[in-house]
Parts: sequence; structure tokens; C-alpha cells
Amino acid sequence: MSTTEEEILKENIVLEYTLDAPPEKVWRALTVPELAASWLGTQEHRPEHRPEHRPEHRNDDPAYELLDTTPFSRVRYAWRDTGTDMPETLVTFEISPAPDGNTRFRLTHSVRATPPLAANCNGAPIARAA
Repeated sequence: MSTTEEEILKENIVLEYTLDAPPEKVWRALTVPELAASWLGTQEHRPEHRPEHRPEHRNDDPAYELLDTTPFSRVRYAWRDTGTDMPETLVTFEISPAPDGNTRFRLTHSVRATPPLAANCNGAPIARAA
């Protein structure tokens, strides 16, 4: 392992468990917005989400935004603590089948290395003369 890899691993929080539930149930808990918000104790970040209209929302609740998924295998969220000025982090959930119908569950929480690119970003901006 290189020094850079070791430094990155020191900054990550990695938790591994075997859950007493089938992978399909864990997958739903991670990907169905209402279930994920309940299970993770957070508020999903959506453009139309307006916390002031939801009395149960507290300003210091963590918020998350789904970045990508690999079906029944991996879910990645951008995670931010709305109560602080800490930078956004990346939370990755990985699941796989385990013996007896259980689920291997791995959570990796890491510093987000680079900001996301815009969906329509095809490269570096080009400046034009006026």
C-alpha cells in the first residue's frame, strides 16, 4: 500500500456489519427516500425541499443527496451537516449477500475529494472575445 493510500484510509471511517435482513430489504431501506430518511435519521436534499414548511425538521439535521447506485450492491450519498460549516462528505453503502439470508453491510464515510461536475459539463470552459 502506498503512502497516499494509507493517508486516504486514515481519513475514512469504515464500518462493517452482518445485518439480520435480506439484501433486498436493506437495499430498499437505502434507496426509497422515505425509508432512507427514517432509517438514517436525516433529511433528503431535494431542490423543492423547503425545511421551513416541515415542522419536524431541525436546522441541525444532517442532509444527504443521492449521487449514484449500483443496483443491490452500492449506494453513494453526498452528506452534509447543516448545523455546521463543515464541508460535504461522501458516504458509500456497500451490500452483498451473506449466509443464512443475511446481508454483509459496509459503510465508508470519507472526505469528498472533488466537487461534482455539472450534468452538462463537457470539459473546461472556453472564453470568447467580446
